[in-house]
Amino acid sequence: MALQTRPPVITIMGHVDHGKTTLLDYIRKTSVAARESGGITQHIGAYQIQYKGKPLTFIDTPGHAAFSKMRERGSHITDIIVLVVALNDGVKPQTIESIRHIKNSKAQVIVAINKADLPGFYPDMVKGQLAEHGILVNDFGGDIEAIELSAKTGQGVDKLLETLTVMAELADYKADPEAPLQAVVIESTKDPHRGSLASVIVQQGTLSVRQDIYGDGTDGRVKSLTDENGKQLNDVKPGSPAEIVGLKEVPGVGSILKEANREYPNVAPAAPELPKELDPFANLDFDAAFGDKEKLNLIVKADVEGTLEVIEQNLDSDSVNVLAKGVGQVTETDIELAKTAGAKIIAFKIKIPGRLKQLAKDSGVRLKSYEVIYELIEDIQKQILKLIEPTIDEKVLGEIEILQIFDMKGMKIAGCRVKTGELKKSDKLHLKRGEQIIANPQIASMMHGKDEINEVKAKSEFALTFKNKKQDFQVGDVLVAYEEEE
Repeated sequence: MALQTRPPVITIMGHVDHGKTTLLDYIRKTSVAARESGGITQHIGAYQIQYKGKPLTFIDTPGHAAFSKMRERGSHITDIIVLVVALNDGVKPQTIESIRHIKNSKAQVIVAINKADLPGFYPDMVKGQLAEHGILVNDFGGDIEAIELSAKTGQGVDKLLETLTVMAELADYKADPEAPLQAVVIESTKDPHRGSLASVIVQQGTLSVRQDIYGDGTDGRVKSLTDENGKQLNDVKPGSPAEIVGLKEVPGVGSILKEANREYPNVAPAAPELPKELDPFANLDFDAAFGDKEKLNLIVKADVEGTLEVIEQNLDSDSVNVLAKGVGQVTETDIELAKTAGAKIIAFKIKIPGRLKQLAKDSGVRLKSYEVIYELIEDIQKQILKLIEPTIDEKVLGEIEILQIFDMKGMKIAGCRVKTGELKKSDKLHLKRGEQIIANPQIASMMHGKDEINEVKAKSEFALTFKNKKQDFQVGDVLVAYEEEE
């Protein structure tokens, strides 16, 4: 066995909206142009650039707090972490979370102070805030390099890449390309045409086409290897990424793929046990606060295994029942199950055909697709809280008291007065008896004297009928007109 220098593996971390994606995109586009290669044709979770003849491997790690587990794994397979902090925003919650991951890892650190092109802001403010959380940059008595840059204009990005190259040269990261294969799965999914796909970074050994591999409940022969530009590869050395086609099943993110028919004298260490994250429900004792409660029934579909795992990690089993989950398209079977079980379907980065949307609508199934992970998580939180307090996201427009009940030609008519606010015929309504919501009726007609009206103001009296002719209502009941807040 002979150790050889390998490329460094670099992860960019930081708070949402501080410019991580913009920085990655700038680095990637600059590199692609420099190599006269085509545009990025596929996303494999990692990519490699050449800077002045030196390879640098970047993990394309998402930055929102919901992806904390993925970032935690990233920090353990990462050599260098670039902590991005926006000059105009300073240290934020996900910055602090990233710092905790940095402290738990053995990776080298460099700070990128982004948006340096904005006038009227001072880097020392950011550096001082970082010092409060144990990240001491050179100017503040520490040994961590801080680079001021603009991911938008490219100012300072060249200096960042130069610094990363120097850090890698000084550390001289090594691995044995002849050792038994060990490759970490950083992303995985199932493609309807190509089957199970796994994006990996090779840690040791060499990954080759036609190689028999196994790991995490799957095995297979490598049919093809591609880089992030779709270029076919014959083999992949340590420190480099690739996408594998040929596995029988989709492996879990963070799992280790090994080479069949090779001796592993020292069993590879299991994935590190990760600290419990602070999730949106961690400090809420729903049972103690509210007693018995309903659960939110969900069917979860995602584009890749890693995202599916992140969504699951942010669901509280005491509040949510996941009836089914999987990678790939929403199906008619999913809609049928949701209809039968009274479940909602959430999908992440999956295009849903119009016929399935219509089927879900006709079946009375809520089907919603998301492109941003934290919007999905926040929506689920809102739905869980809505089980506890149904009016939590509602803005009251008016309150209407039922004063009398008339019968006319077999139809029940409610004589009403607007106590506060106003009422429009098209408004959403709760019918309340005391403090309990007993129905959510719809208005069929509104009359003032002999005139039909569409809206009525406070203190006015009028009559109305409901679309459901059998609707139960009594004198003293209250109608609450509302709209849902975004």
